Parts: sequence; structure tokens; C-alpha cells
Amino acid sequence: MKKLIEQLCTTLDNGEDLVLATVCNQSGSTPRVAGARMIVLRDGRILGTIGGGLVEATAIREAADCFQNGRSRCHSFDLSNDDAAVTDMICGGRMECCLEYVPADQHNRAVFRDLLTALQSGRRSILVSPLSGDTGEGRFVLDHKGRTNSTMVPESLLSAVRQLRPSTSAASILAAEGQDYLASSFAVGGTLYLIGAGHVAACTAEAAAQVGFRVVVMDDRAEFANRQRFPQADEVRVLPSFADCLPAAEIDSDSYLVIVTRGHLHDLEVLEQALRTSAGYVGMIGSRKKRNSIYTRLLDRGVTEVQLEQVRCPIGMAIEADTPEEIAVSIVGELIYQRATGRKAWHLA
Repeated sequence: MKKLIEQLCTTLDNGEDLVLATVCNQSGSTPRVAGARMIVLRDGRILGTIGGGLVEATAIREAADCFQNGRSRCHSFDLSNDDAAVTDMICGGRMECCLEYVPADQHNRAVFRDLLTALQSGRRSILVSPLSGDTGEGRFVLDHKGRTNSTMVPESLLSAVRQLRPSTSAASILAAEGQDYLASSFAVGGTLYLIGAGHVAACTAEAAAQVGFRVVVMDDRAEFANRQRFPQADEVRVLPSFADCLPAAEIDSDSYLVIVTRGHLHDLEVLEQALRTSAGYVGMIGSRKKRNSIYTRLLDRGVTEVQLEQVRCPIGMAIEADTPEEIAVSIVGELIYQRATGRKAWHLA
């Protein structure tokens, strides 16, 4: 999602109006879930996807009307009827798509820059856009603390938005002061901390960035932890050592810790720290023999069996991975599953 908002900001900075299509409601089987987004440009080109086929073709056609009238609109799709069947859209569900007309004016450039800054920092935000009446400068961003820079937002609308359940990418329609608004939640799909910057980490960073994780790489070797090796990472940190390398204050349930250091002693040191954080996922690379050796030493230091049972080691899905690239696929596949199910992979005793 961060990449799409980067593209949106670039488009506005280039002086091009656009239409932002967002799936705001869905039921049954649909090509994309609520929160999926796509940018439609004036010439019909698209960035992102809301499902392809009939859905996108209709959205592009509806977007043309948005450009012509300078208005936002919503469109409902019934993917269970005969029309859907003849176009090979066999999903069988229903979905509603909001198409926001976004002119390339100063106000919108500032709003979406604020949104992008929040995403780059790993902070949740909610974009609120008027869907009816004069949209004007009614679009605003509510930050992770429920604050907004706008002074023109009705209190009833602010109250309704603040009551929304936190989500990575959901969208919903709200009514306030006689007007409809689209409230879209934005957040990175979790922050991945790669502790270790070797070959597996480099491949994992690239794959994780592609599927929406914010990536932070940490190592005590500057020749490994650098932008040349990790161009996709949001942050690259060169550590003085692995001692106290995990900042507990910034690690929460949306944090994924992947321990891939260059040696057993470093893995032991980092894993002991990881078990003191609130991370939603902790995984460590290595064989069962290595794992058992490290676990035995941690048990002697007071770590409990319950904690260790929840650590993923050997890390990754069981796909017989061998090369760094294959291991990265197995790791990121496990991270995607963890993120999708929303289950905490481990907990303190």
C-alpha cells in the first residue's frame, strides 16, 4: 500500500488529477477484500488493482464520469448474477467500490504527503474523504493518536472516525452532518526486524518489502548493513554490538522479529532479548540441533518452556527450501500467514 500512495503522491506532484478506487464493502467471494485500492488516471491507465476483469473495467468507466463531473461516486457489483458469469467473474459475491475524485491541488498534495509520511514511519492513519456534496478541502488524515491538522472537521465526524476498529487496510462509509464520508485505514502490514544482514536477510528483505512489510535491517557489520545491499529496506541500522539491540519501546504486536545473525552466540543473545519484547512474531533460523542447544542455555537463564514453544525455529514454512532465495520465500510465506490470521505467535508466561 505504501508503494501505491507513493505513486499517488508523484501523480499529484506532476499536476495530474486522479481517481482513487477503494473497495469499501464486500460479502461472499470477491476478487479483492475491503480496503483494496487502485488509482485511475485520466487517460484510463491504472496503478494497483481491485480485482481485474469486469470490476476494473467498470471502475475505469465510472472514473471517466468522475473526471468529467469533478465528483466522487460509489458503484455496487453483483458477482453472483448472469452478467458476472458471462464475463468469467465466478466469485459469487457482492462488493461496493468508492471512486474518489482527487484533483491535483495544494490541499490534496499536502494530505497525501501526510499519509505517506505516516506509512513510511510505520504509523497507522485514517484517510477521511467526503463522497457527497462539495468535496473541496474536506479530505483529511487522522493520525495514530486520533489527531488531525484540519480545523474544519465536524466533531461528530471526528468522534465516528475515532471509534473505528484499527485495521491495516479496511474502508467504511460514515455519515455526519448530512454528508457521506469514506474512512480508509492505512498501515504498513507490520514491521519486519531482520537481525542479521547476510545473504538470507537480503533475499528476505526484498521479498517482504514486495508484500507490504516495513523492513528494518540490523547488524554490527557496516560492510553488510548498508543501502547498497538493502535498497528495499525502510531502515538500515549499523549496531555497535548485538547487546541491547532491540528497542522494546518500538516493538509491539505488529512487529515481526527474524533472527538470522552469523553465529549461535549472537542468535542466543538476540533471542533472549526478543523474548522480553511484545513482538507478535519471533523466528530464528537454524537446525533443530542448534535450536535445542540455544534453548537449553536459555532455560538455564530462566526462560520458560511456554515462551520457547511459541518461537518459530526452524523458521519458515516446510517447503524443503535450500538456497537463500528459497529460504526467504519460506520465511515470508510464514510471515504472510501470521499477518493474515492475526494470531500471536508467542507470548510471555
